[in-house]
Amino acid sequence: MKLFKWLDIVEEGLTGVLFIGGVLVSLYGVFTRYVLNAPTAWVTEIFEFLMVWAIFIGFGRALKDNRHIMVELLFDRLPFQWKKIFAALSNLIGAVYSFYLAYSSLELITLSKMQNIKTIDVGLPIWITYLVLPIGMGLLGIYFLVKAIKSARGERKEFQGELDHLYEELVESPESKGKEVGA
Repeated sequence: MKLFKWLDIVEEGLTGVLFIGGVLVSLYGVFTRYVLNAPTAWVTEIFEFLMVWAIFIGFGRALKDNRHIMVELLFDRLPFQWKKIFAALSNLIGAVYSFYLAYSSLELITLSKMQNIKTIDVGLPIWITYLVLPIGMGLLGIYFLVKAIKSARGERKEFQGELDHLYEELVESPESKGKEVGA
């Protein structure tokens, strides 16, 4: 789907820029504090802002790429039809909860905007920092829905973790045809 490819590029670029920005701000803070002995107060606030935004936008990417924490002890022992049902149901529950959090966060943004609350060091309106909540949770909800549909269709990729995918790609690659694993 063309929309998801475009969304992938935007998400990856945005999370990368935010994360690298957070690292650079953190390094600047360490340099000014320990080398120049002149700490700046705004560093922690901006660092937290950038990292929280990177993490919340990265939630959906982790889910989409099966890089989230999975408890597979019982799930792996189920027959395939039950796996389809449980995976679709759990992803649907995740989508509903994510959309609920996105909706609830809109109330938080509205309230903080009405109260004109600002951050302590920088004076940034706090509602701007809260904008990541509906964005991140909305994206997470979309990816949960996509995974629920794929699970209901029975796509085997939805029932495996990232290491399983990498192992299957390695085993199925043209270079490995005719070679024994571990030889």
